[in-house]
Amino acid sequence: MIIKRLVLSLILFGSVGLASADYADGMRYYERQEYRQALQEFGDAARGGDADAQYMLGRLHEAGNGTAQDFVQAHKWYNLAAARGHRHAAEARDSLAQRMTAGQVAEAQRATRGWQPEEQASSQATERARPDIETLSDRQGIAEIQRELNRLGYDAGPVDGAMGRRTRNAIRQYQADRDMAQDGRATAELLKRLRQTERREVAAPSEPPPAAEPRVALQDDFSDGDYRRDPPWTVLSGDFEVDENGLRSIVETRRTTDRESRRLSAERPEEIGLAMLALILEQTGNAGQDEVSVPVEPAHIFVNAPVDNAFRMELDVASRQRPGSLELGVFQGNRPSGTGYRLVYTPGSRPGLSLVRLISGSAEVVARHEGSLDLEDGRFHRIVWTRDEDGQMQVRVDDQRLLRVQDNGLRDPFQGVVLANQGGDYTLRRISLEE
Repeated sequence: MIIKRLVLSLILFGSVGLASADYADGMRYYERQEYRQALQEFGDAARGGDADAQYMLGRLHEAGNGTAQDFVQAHKWYNLAAARGHRHAAEARDSLAQRMTAGQVAEAQRATRGWQPEEQASSQATERARPDIETLSDRQGIAEIQRELNRLGYDAGPVDGAMGRRTRNAIRQYQADRDMAQDGRATAELLKRLRQTERREVAAPSEPPPAAEPRVALQDDFSDGDYRRDPPWTVLSGDFEVDENGLRSIVETRRTTDRESRRLSAERPEEIGLAMLALILEQTGNAGQDEVSVPVEPAHIFVNAPVDNAFRMELDVASRQRPGSLELGVFQGNRPSGTGYRLVYTPGSRPGLSLVRLISGSAEVVARHEGSLDLEDGRFHRIVWTRDEDGQMQVRVDDQRLLRVQDNGLRDPFQGVVLANQGGDYTLRRISLEE
């Protein structure tokens, strides 16, 4: 009897590890930045109709990782993934289309219409039978949850049965989208609900509806080597330079108690960031408990880029050391340090990301990501911040939504973008702002 159960367990575990092997192998190569191998593995799965692999192929072609940069191919794969219900593909496709010519978009759409999935072996072409939940071990159950999350477009990482941060974050995001308790736990009840969740039907991508042309308020990749022109950025304090990677700022920090940092006045522009950091610590119950890092001399820079109250901001940023914080925001009027919204990234802290509304030196946290956020891996990370006409704001980091809130505290148009280094080593490679 014991041998029989062991054999059954091995069979079930084998089927868990075998399905979507190309995609899982591709993710392992991708995480190790072995992009050529990832391209091959994703390609094998994508040509068979795997939406997750198609989306990843789009990312590789858009960035030029493992292959020549090709927006037409990237648009095609995003479009195919969107047609199969991938929850991030349509947004990625539409964002990319804004950087393409009309001819390139038309070519990509023709390529999409002419695409057909390749024939696969019958063992892979037929849908895999889902094993009974009651028969699964803990590891097999986690693997099944990973598979279902990936099927629905939540990036749970490789289907390996290991409960890591990506899987836990994907579970929390799924739970948040369905108004469930966001505990991030892999349970039998969660797997049951995941299996009952079907992909939203998406219209065929051959003829996407025409969209209004967005107005670009700011577009800068610092390729000219000078932040003071086209467009002109203005330094308020600290030092900035442009190197081969983009706009860089390095600010040293010193350790002090949170109580001392809260004595700083928010009336001076160079101290507003410290006041906001103290506010975040206070609202999360961390105030007065630990030492905090404060900048020796903060670095502030801004650029005028008038934009409507509804906007879309996209940027690539890298962080190279943990202490301190980085602020990015939009401001109203003629004071970059005044009224507006600020996105505050605090490495190694909880919350790691907060959205603050600033009015006349008074700051209020309107949303925060409860988990920590560590970007200090030597790579650039994409941040997308959107706000619609109803005041609904969302912030995504590397295609994962971390913040969502509706706030109508500020209704007037914004005048520009401000960046503040409150301690750390940050590089801004690219930024765009449109309405």
